[in-house]
Amino acid sequence: MKRHELSLLAGLLLTAYAAAQPVPLPNPGIPGYQFPEPESTLMQWINQPSAAHVRNIHRHGWGLWAALTTPSGQTEYGLANAPVYLTWLTPDEVAALPADAAANATSAAAAAPRQMRLRVPRQFMRIPGFMEKLQARLVALSQSQDQSARGVRDTSSFEMVGYDPSAAAFASKNQLFSKTALTKLYQAGNASIPAFPSTAVTVKPVYKLVSKANMIPGTSLYVMPAWPGTPKPTPAMQSGGFPEEAWPGCVYIDAKNPGRSAAQSADASCSRPSAANTFGLGDFIRIPITAANAALFSSLAQNQLKQPVEPGDTLILMAMHVTSREMTEWTWQTFFWTPAPAKPPLPSSVAVAQARPAQLPWPAAHYAMSIGYQMVAPNQPVNGGKSVGSPVTVYNPYLEAGFDSSVFQPPPPLNVGIYNPKTKATFRGTLGIQSNCMTCHSGASVKMDSAVKRIGYATNFYIPRNAPMFKGNLQTDFLWSIADGVE
Repeated sequence: MKRHELSLLAGLLLTAYAAAQPVPLPNPGIPGYQFPEPESTLMQWINQPSAAHVRNIHRHGWGLWAALTTPSGQTEYGLANAPVYLTWLTPDEVAALPADAAANATSAAAAAPRQMRLRVPRQFMRIPGFMEKLQARLVALSQSQDQSARGVRDTSSFEMVGYDPSAAAFASKNQLFSKTALTKLYQAGNASIPAFPSTAVTVKPVYKLVSKANMIPGTSLYVMPAWPGTPKPTPAMQSGGFPEEAWPGCVYIDAKNPGRSAAQSADASCSRPSAANTFGLGDFIRIPITAANAALFSSLAQNQLKQPVEPGDTLILMAMHVTSREMTEWTWQTFFWTPAPAKPPLPSSVAVAQARPAQLPWPAAHYAMSIGYQMVAPNQPVNGGKSVGSPVTVYNPYLEAGFDSSVFQPPPPLNVGIYNPKTKATFRGTLGIQSNCMTCHSGASVKMDSAVKRIGYATNFYIPRNAPMFKGNLQTDFLWSIADGVE
């Protein structure tokens, strides 16, 4: 589809969805950054990993983050001048768009304000017994008499997915959230859905709810686990992963402080709040819950928390996956909140933090980035490569750290590992903390043949687009949000 045709379609869809006014990715004004970046330039940075080219990749990831978090001038979910990413449509909203956007614009104009349909991250459903464990934990918390900081700390998180205007328009035009339409594509001999345009960006923001239920009694201090950095894998992690419940330390948020703090550390014992580990709401990208917008979050209250969302509560952004179709295998960067953003723990680094541009304002600058635009190093071609070299680890603590080895079994894909010719050893990641976004998303597909196995998640190794495992499946251009949305 030509770019001007896609832009016109995007405009019609935005008009049709009058309750939302999605804003295209803006230019954050960072010297040397542009979007979309030509694929040839990105591939040069990846395939010739000089120090300068690595800095270019880091700058590109931060540029996307700066653009996504730029104030949009729009009011969304009751938040005035909401960040750009909050204006984007969710897959459910894209799927619900009328077939003839222009003809239905008038009727859509009376649409009700958007409900923020947060949910437990869909990928957690890949963890065997996750929902049963979650419900048991909620019951245990409701009956617990432990009112200490550790006893009340909040290990829950909630996600949504957003498609930028060009991605939403493309998905709607091609009916990519219709199993019937995808089946027709497969029956016509296609191995994959059509490729998204180079301007396409999708995001998965992850939130926590700052509420009285998770505050130290008699105080305004909300308590949550603090990510300690990538741990050394243990046998216990093979069966239980490294979820928030296992993180040792805590940080505190003073719900009465709407501004910034001077805090830079975590409380390793989760028992001693202090100025050094107590943050303000202004240290987070956030959505205040007020009497005027509380009803927009009712689905979160009813379906996830089993408790009311009340005025005075605040949604805080903890993490976000960001991917753009600027190259065939998409770009992959993921962001997570960290107490000391200048010295973030793995899977980020000081080098990544030092690449933050001056144009990145607070509180967006309080987040760390993990980034990787290849499955293995050195990079391999889209097809015809080998799983050799060194692993490239890219994951988000709030989304993948809880994955144990059972999430990646049974195959497909078969974990072939990454063979290192220098050491003659094979790295074989089995946990979320050893994973790679591109590797995992390469398997995104819809099963079309009942005789084949559904493709699952993968950790960290090379997977070509023409791998035999895709037989009987329709690839969804690296987007699990499409595969999960139709199955």
